[in-house]
Amino acid sequence: MDDRLRSLAMQAFVQLSLPAYLTLELLLAHVERIRGRRLVIMETSKLTGKKICGLWIPRDDVDVVYHSATHGPLHRQQMILHEISHMILRHDELPDATWQGIKVFQQISGEVVSKALARGDFRSDLEATAEYLADLLAAALRTSSAEILNYEDYFE
Repeated sequence: MDDRLRSLAMQAFVQLSLPAYLTLELLLAHVERIRGRRLVIMETSKLTGKKICGLWIPRDDVDVVYHSATHGPLHRQQMILHEISHMILRHDELPDATWQGIKVFQQISGEVVSKALARGDFRSDLEATAEYLADLLAAALRTSSAEILNYEDYFE
């Protein structure tokens, strides 16, 4: 990843002004406030995790994040963090966002969406930047003063 993309992700992370005590739920609520819209997280069997693990579909008044089934809470968390990173980076406002299906998926049914999922290319700038921001968010969650309280959850 080049320094320009890393810098974009770092700048977006800093602008979030996250609290020291942070959980995934608090982070999701923070993103809802920033975007001024509801955020819904849904597990779906339509995403197998082979080519794509998560998908964000912005609607008129709600952001919907779909993720594939997983056995571990950290893997689920990373998929969600990646998709909300696209939101934080405002990738839905970019003129070339249609490559990702963001604008197209607003207009079509869930069945068609599930057939159209050919994404999964982390070599693109948007995907790489979102993944780097997701890593920064994951680190913030790990170093949060709340982390030690939920430590045993990772051994389920």
